[in-house]
Amino acid sequence: MGCGSGFVKYVLFFFNLVVALFGLAVIGIGVAVLLNWSVIREELNGHLSVAPWLFIVIGAVMFVIAFFGCCGAIRESHCMVVTYAIFLLVIIIVQVILAVLLFTNGDTIKDGLVKTMNTLYNKGTTDAASRTVFNNLEQQLQCCGKNGPSDYGLLELPMSCCSHVGTLGKVLGNSCTLVDANTEGCSARVADLFEKWSKPIAGVSIGIACVEVVGALFSLCLANSIRNMDRRSRY
Repeated sequence: MGCGSGFVKYVLFFFNLVVALFGLAVIGIGVAVLLNWSVIREELNGHLSVAPWLFIVIGAVMFVIAFFGCCGAIRESHCMVVTYAIFLLVIIIVQVILAVLLFTNGDTIKDGLVKTMNTLYNKGTTDAASRTVFNNLEQQLQCCGKNGPSDYGLLELPMSCCSHVGTLGKVLGNSCTLVDANTEGCSARVADLFEKWSKPIAGVSIGIACVEVVGALFSLCLANSIRNMDRRSRY
């Protein structure tokens, strides 16, 4: 076969073997979160459970695509290699679109995230599930309230607003006080995190897409070689 197909075949096989193992690891993380956070998941009535299921879905997609790549390469199956290439091209397009949106519409996306945080906080005043979700975000992002601790008043602050309980809080029965509360509001925190990570994420997405383009070209080259070999074998 031409196109250095022997070398390409084994490169695709080992590359996709690594991707498949990584996909299984991602699935394992999602399953572990589901098992360990079962109580919280029930309290949130399905809100937080989206995250582990997202891990499982992403890991499963990675594994399936890598499966087609591995099997197609080692078995020299034209159909499986072409299917793998199509999957890869679709992922490349999605990644490029994501990167372009982050580069060109970053401010719009950031405003949307801030509005979502504000809406979640406002709903939390009447909805227990939204309140629990927002408290979890406060704990994870180390922020407090929509705009700051003052959103809750001067007396009772949720424990999620405090990264640690100081002397005053211990005296008051291990409660969260303004002295110990995180001073930054969650809306500003989300905006800052987006500003910090949006461009790196877009850059990494483009970089991974470039590597995937090479993989797609290799797979198309191998598919072409397999098809040519099948044609020769018929005559």
